Amino acid sequence: MKQKGIQTTKLGPRIWFSVCIFGLIGQIAWIVENTYFSKFVQNNIESEAYATTLLVVCSAFAQTIATIIGGALCDKIGKRKIIVCIGYIFWGLSTMAFSLIPVDFSEDSKMKLVALVVIMDCIMSYIGSTANDAGFNSWVTDNTDTTNRGKVDVVLAIMPVAAMGVVFVGLDSLTRGENGWSKFFLILGIIPIIGGLIGTLLLKDAKHLKKQADTKYWDNVFYSFRPSVIKENKMLYVCLLGSMCSGASIQVYQSYLINFVEKTLGITDYVVPLIVIVLGSAIASVVMGNLMDKFGKEKFYYPTIIANIIGAIIVYCLKFVLGDVTKMTVIICIGGILVMGASLTMAGLFLGAFRDYIPKGKEGSFMGMRMCLFVLVPMIIGPLVAQFIINSVNMRTPDGTILYPPELFLGGAVVVAFACIPAYFVKKNDKFIRAKLIAEKENNK
Repeated sequence: MKQKGIQTTKLGPRIWFSVCIFGLIGQIAWIVENTYFSKFVQNNIESEAYATTLLVVCSAFAQTIATIIGGALCDKIGKRKIIVCIGYIFWGLSTMAFSLIPVDFSEDSKMKLVALVVIMDCIMSYIGSTANDAGFNSWVTDNTDTTNRGKVDVVLAIMPVAAMGVVFVGLDSLTRGENGWSKFFLILGIIPIIGGLIGTLLLKDAKHLKKQADTKYWDNVFYSFRPSVIKENKMLYVCLLGSMCSGASIQVYQSYLINFVEKTLGITDYVVPLIVIVLGSAIASVVMGNLMDKFGKEKFYYPTIIANIIGAIIVYCLKFVLGDVTKMTVIICIGGILVMGASLTMAGLFLGAFRDYIPKGKEGSFMGMRMCLFVLVPMIIGPLVAQFIINSVNMRTPDGTILYPPELFLGGAVVVAFACIPAYFVKKNDKFIRAKLIAEKENNK
């Protein structure tokens, strides 16, 4: 059957504002865990790759457990707002606690300090995932449908890039001054607290949500892990495998990105390239999100994966022009737009398709499985691949300082190529689930 463009369901200003404000604030908070906390540890405590790998892997487990437990709670009590608002407030407080971590310490206490920051990172990640990945993502699923999820998930995927731009431009300079890290963490902690307070006035739970009085809480916790549920909803898991490959690709280089630009490339003034990449990738992905909602997602999987691979290879080519700032800037902009734009579009494709397959009333219960395959596994695979590449290439300055190599992006290209396998199956089934959901929507009018 030939698919024609359809009229997408309009989302009101309150929903769009909620998506944007909580998506952005949440990602500004995640900037601490995903990028700046790694930079803080690499610059002030331990530059060897094991410390960053330990941080990423442990926090991934904390995030996953939190989302499984929090998502099941969302469905059991039939509420999202309270979990989002209270969670964002405590998320901010736990971020502010990072300002207490000492940067002056003896060599003998290094391992203890690494253990301390890992524990604090896990606590912050647990709270943040309960609020954002369990509560907010369930709310997004409740308030969208198959005709607008691609666009919404692309907008949400843009938020980490936008958040990075906000933090780079507005707060990055603090990380270079005296006592700057303490001020940095305090300011970033205030932002999600404000978000939680805004949510008490702005957020509204979907009307169809009901307390599940006849369902045991622990049944919800383990629901998405049951073999019978997996068999019955297999396409949902295939969608998550696609997002897993995309997420693992990003995790290969994300934790090392700032120090790669500053130390390996020697570029300290990267505001202009950053703005070009953020704006270029955001515009491209929003256009793609509108097209996939209008004409169906199945036409966009392979082109997006190929664009991601090409972009990563282009960034890898920085290896051959090190020291030439003009050439490096051009390569960063072109490759960065392709990589970021494709990664954002892939999130809209696979996660939008994932939401299409979730059974009604189980939106929160499947957020834990989403975390397992979209966050936990990528945050294990990516850093392990990165550590192998860093140790194998072994780029260092004459004094032994580690330089994170361009080969990280080549590794990312290899990992994302595996997304072609789940994309084949999702592509085949996309038009059928789309037609089914559109018919259901029309019948319920």
